[in-house]
Amino acid sequence: MRAEGLGTTPRSGGRPDDTLLYGALFAAAVGAFCLSQIIGRRLGLVSELVAVAGDATCGWSWLLVRALFQPARPRRELWPLGLVLILVASGAVLRWSGASAGPLPRMVGNLGELVSSALLLLAAIEPLKGLNSSLNRGEQGFRLTFMAGYLASLAIAVIWVSGAPAGELTAQERMAIRTACAIFSLLGMGAAIWYRHRHPLSVTRPERQRDRTSDANGLAPALRQLMVQDGLYTRQSLKVADVARRLGEPDYKITACITGPLGFRNFNQMANHFRITEAKRQLADPAYEHLPILTIAYDCGFGSIGPFNRAFKLETGLTPQQFRKASSVPG
Repeated sequence: MRAEGLGTTPRSGGRPDDTLLYGALFAAAVGAFCLSQIIGRRLGLVSELVAVAGDATCGWSWLLVRALFQPARPRRELWPLGLVLILVASGAVLRWSGASAGPLPRMVGNLGELVSSALLLLAAIEPLKGLNSSLNRGEQGFRLTFMAGYLASLAIAVIWVSGAPAGELTAQERMAIRTACAIFSLLGMGAAIWYRHRHPLSVTRPERQRDRTSDANGLAPALRQLMVQDGLYTRQSLKVADVARRLGEPDYKITACITGPLGFRNFNQMANHFRITEAKRQLADPAYEHLPILTIAYDCGFGSIGPFNRAFKLETGLTPQQFRKASSVPG
């Protein structure tokens, strides 16, 4: 992360790329769906397990599309993954319970179908989020092409096939058509992942309307001086109100300066940035090699080792111990 300008480039800390992770899970679900059409119920429990895995295609497709068209976050959101896993688990319980006539199983089944349909729709509109004239033509074309292909596959597999009368050829070949659509979707998703890795989604933040009063009063340089020269960040209980009192300005102007001219998300991120900057200096300096990492964390303004480790890895991609070892390697 950099703070003199100021933009932010979040690091993932070495976690697997979301497009590859969810792409693999989507491919596995499509493979399971196709296999279930071939083996049917002939293999007993194995057939049931394969069918359950194949039921998750809509959920994994939604997670994959989110990863394709949303900027990467420093930390992976867990609620979307949890939603899909709950959907898979409820489907498995219904499939294995063998009791679909009761009111509760019917309600759970209907809710599962509703959520699955909602996820399919959300995946279809995901490329439209952030689609505006600020994107380059290549990205605009990619989003529109993806959405068109996704909607076409969805229209065939869900709307056309599901609505076909029982006596028509479409209804008789329902599974074959859905399998073909699943394979087409798999190839399309693979092409989308390939494109995204060759053309990463650039995180371009629109220029914020700077607080003219803050700039006119010189708050940004004064605030930076408080942090860098006065070392105000070393106070563990530091708050916006403390900075406002030191500068003789109201709290809201300090916050506007932090999120505007300085470019941080909030006050805590700004304070942690300066704390981590000082921690990196001490960890790389042989004069401080005798100090435990916990002592450095305290000296830099952190109240405990846990928040320090998390903030340090979020900004540098390394743990403090890894950073110290890397800094001590000659050359």
